[in-house]
Amino acid sequence: MQRRHRIIAVAASLTTSMVGTTLVSGSAGAAGNAETVYKTALKAAASENVHFVSKATEQGISLEVIGDTGKTMGSQALELLSGSTTEELAVVLIGSTGYIRGNQSALEKIVGLTATQSNTYTNKWLSFPTSNTALAELVTGLRNSDVASELAMTGPYTMGGTKTIAGHATQAIKGTASTSSGTKIPIVLYVDSTGTPRPVEEVTNPKAKASSISGTLTFSKWGEKTQPIAPSKSVPLVPLLPAG
Repeated sequence: MQRRHRIIAVAASLTTSMVGTTLVSGSAGAAGNAETVYKTALKAAASENVHFVSKATEQGISLEVIGDTGKTMGSQALELLSGSTTEELAVVLIGSTGYIRGNQSALEKIVGLTATQSNTYTNKWLSFPTSNTALAELVTGLRNSDVASELAMTGPYTMGGTKTIAGHATQAIKGTASTSSGTKIPIVLYVDSTGTPRPVEEVTNPKAKASSISGTLTFSKWGEKTQPIAPSKSVPLVPLLPAG
C-alpha cells in the first residue's frame, strides 16, 4: 500500500485493505527552480535503495510504517492504532512474490479475510503473486522505482526555507496533494541542499489541527543494500480470498 495514500487518507485506506517553513520569492523564476529541484529529487529517489519511516494521524487513528526498498525486493512493518484496536502487518517482497504476516485484526480489516480465516492464519506467512492486481497494492512502495510516486505532489511549486534534519542541511519545496474527496492539502518536501537533492523528509499538512490528516515520511541510508529473506514456509493467499 502506498505510503502517500495512507497519509492523505489514513482511515479510508486502512479500513479497506512539522513545522512550517518561510515562503520565499513567489516569482515565476523561483517556481521554475523549485520544480526543477523537485524533479531532480524524484529521479534520484528512484535509483537507490532507501530506509523509510512513515507516520500519520487522523481523528484518533495513528499509523506507523517502517521499511526498506530495493530494486526488486523490499520489506516493511505496519502498525495501526485505533482506540483499543491494533492492526499489525509485516510485508516482504522478493521478486514477483509478496509475503504478508499479520495479527487477526489486520488480516480481517486490511487483507479482507473472514474472522475465522484471520484467526486461523494469525502470525502465519501468506504468499501471493504480485501479478494479482487485487493484492499488488500490498507491496506497492517497496521497489526503488515506486519511491517517486510516493512523493508525488502538484504545483505550483515554491521554494521554502532551509532546515537541518538528522544532520542533513535541507531545502524545502512546497506543493499540494489531493485527498480522495478532492480536497487539496499542503505538502513540504525537504531535500539535501548540498550535492544530489535526495529526499530527506516529507511533511503532509504541516499546520494541521489535531483532528485533521497529518503525517511525516522520512528517508535515510540511501544506497544501502536491502536483503529481505523469503519465509521458509507460507500459505497461498489467493485461494483464501472471497470470489470477486
